[in-house]
Amino acid sequence: MKDLKCGKKACKHNKGYCCCARKIEVANNTDCLTYEPVEKKASMFEAGSDFIKADYSVDTSVACEANCIFQKNNKCIAGGITVMGDGSEALCLTFVKD
Repeated sequence: MKDLKCGKKACKHNKGYCCCARKIEVANNTDCLTYEPVEKKASMFEAGSDFIKADYSVDTSVACEANCIFQKNNKCIAGGITVMGDGSEALCLTFVKD
């Protein structure tokens, strides 16, 4: 899946609001289990990550256990997904209950 948008700017796989992980896992409660906080580095430019060019070249495999209309055989078959959340939570917003 190349259209994998991620609002978790603090995740090490996020490049310009795109997920660049080769594979992600979504739990049955829609949590993104691949979310990993990036190690904080001192920076003069707090918004620097907002200006990173989006990377749509990674074809990410999405394993999913959620009871969702896009889940078939523990894989996501949606054309794209969006992951967002507050704090340490990262949730699939594309989830539509089956």
